Amino acid sequence: MGAHAKIPVETDDDFRARHVGASEVAALFDASPYLTRFELWHRKKGNIATPEFDAMRDDGTPDNERIYWGIRLEAAIIEAAKERYGYTDREQVDRLDNGGGLGCHPDRRVACPQRGPGVLEIKCVDWLERKSWGDEPPLHYLLQSQTQQGLDGVTWGDVLVLVGGNKLERFQYDFRPKVFAEIEKRTAEFWRSVEADEPPPADYSRDLDAIRELYGEATDETVDLRSDNLATDAALTFLAETEKAKEAQGRADAAKAELLDKLGHASTGFLEGFTVRTTDVKPLPEREAKPGEIIPGRKGYRRFSVKEQN
Repeated sequence: MGAHAKIPVETDDDFRARHVGASEVAALFDASPYLTRFELWHRKKGNIATPEFDAMRDDGTPDNERIYWGIRLEAAIIEAAKERYGYTDREQVDRLDNGGGLGCHPDRRVACPQRGPGVLEIKCVDWLERKSWGDEPPLHYLLQSQTQQGLDGVTWGDVLVLVGGNKLERFQYDFRPKVFAEIEKRTAEFWRSVEADEPPPADYSRDLDAIRELYGEATDETVDLRSDNLATDAALTFLAETEKAKEAQGRADAAKAELLDKLGHASTGFLEGFTVRTTDVKPLPEREAKPGEIIPGRKGYRRFSVKEQN
């Protein structure tokens, strides 16, 4: 008998490339503060990169501190919630999907004494963000929870939020079949558009970084846009707003100079309704990192801030 062929194991990156994730679903509803439909489409098409989740820099520090600490604290938050609310663990799985390009990585599959099987979604937010929500989390969190509930076939999902590192809040949501049906419908239409090579229009107020990456390298080609009135309007707007920004920066610099002149060598100034503060940032000398490589130094300066008093 011949040797059995090895079946390749699907990596997380492979799974993400072939599925719209629960945290990405909100982009299909234009409800994500982090991701537009345009960027999501080009990510899944393979035209631009999908940022590495929980990426680390070369110096060993996290690329995103909030994501880093959210992951590190997730297990502790879940254990505290199990003690407080009586959850018990169900069998855990790495991934859930509907077979149609919609998938997720559930934070924790649990059971509740009163409600039976459900799923937990864990979030860490600061007090300022929590204050901006009002009575409940924003829509993109709720769509994420509904996606996980639908994929897991459960009737409820709780969003557990650690606020400011010292207050745990629980938001309980029943499964809404009509919402999940709409999520699946929009996901299917999204993948149809990817297959048909029909990208959605860009949101020019949000998609600058995605467009820069999409057209990162210029060629010697020329294009005639003289009959494109929208392009002409965009050029006029760019020049006008750039000039306004220069003028605004000039006024801000003049105001800063005046305040520094009035402060003199003082580090703090109290005004009617405002506080002005400066902090000395010490200079850094040039240093050699490797043979023949010089890291340039930095001049010392005074960090400057103005705060309005409440």
